[in-house]
Amino acid sequence: MTRGGGWWRRAYATLTVLALIAAACGDGDAEAGPAGDPEQTTITIGALPLVDFAPLFYAEEMGMFDDEGLDATIEVVQGGPVAAQLLLAGDIQFSFNNWLSVAAAVGNDAPLVIVANATHLGDGQGGVFVTADSPIQTLADLDGKNVAVNTTGNVGDITVEAVARDEGLDLNINWVEVGFPETIPAIESGSVDAGFLTEPFTTFAKLAGLRSIADPYSQAAKNLPIAGYVSTQEFAAANPNTVAAFRRAIERATRELLEDEDTLREFIPTYSAVPADAAAVLVLPEFQTTLRNDDFQRAADLMTELGYLDEKLDASQYVING
Repeated sequence: MTRGGGWWRRAYATLTVLALIAAACGDGDAEAGPAGDPEQTTITIGALPLVDFAPLFYAEEMGMFDDEGLDATIEVVQGGPVAAQLLLAGDIQFSFNNWLSVAAAVGNDAPLVIVANATHLGDGQGGVFVTADSPIQTLADLDGKNVAVNTTGNVGDITVEAVARDEGLDLNINWVEVGFPETIPAIESGSVDAGFLTEPFTTFAKLAGLRSIADPYSQAAKNLPIAGYVSTQEFAAANPNTVAAFRRAIERATRELLEDEDTLREFIPTYSAVPADAAAVLVLPEFQTTLRNDDFQRAADLMTELGYLDEKLDASQYVING
């Protein structure tokens, strides 16, 4: 059952950040986990109706949580910080997240753990957009410019910073927080010089005649592991079978959608505000069917390299294996 009715479609239009989201043990790839009956059968999952989380909504729609003995409710939240608060308060048991925010959170001792994988960044999913007649031609031209980003200290500015570093650029960009739905109008009106966008907004920008001058999902961020699901350390320790059942449902849904891209693209408009014509052509993320320590490690290492974390994280301490 999905809570929120038509509100969650409107919530999508206010998209800001994928998530804030500690300890587990293990190494290597995560196994399917315990196969016993779930300790807690009623669960609530915080999410935004994003393309990356199509398997979550598909698993609910197709009864895959039911098959695992779980009575699952998806609760649409306004953003990652709200989801983290709900998790820590015990109001929800699982939540969406992005790995960069996870690294920042656990680096500051947030008692949260990673329980399932979702996506890697796909080639062409992101872009830094300007108007067609803008004098800005390359990433170097952004020095001293006002650039829209949905949330500072997150996927947009961090990936742009990583690409600039790899290209040997020392840029002073004035990042301006603008929600994704307002970024295209902000670029068109000239209130910002450029704007970071990710799918489906990159497709919307191209349809609006905007031009991308840089791919933030290249260089160090190319195919970067980026999104998945978290729970609290306390809940995961007390409910290992529930966690394993949740992951099995997510991974089963992911495998089924990967087997038929047409089904995936046709499903996206059923739970999100992405229209069918855009869903048919948007650049998909790289969906993942396995939870791996190395995925989170790569994201955490990038945060350390760029100075967002004081110390290197050990991914095995934050990923539930088995």
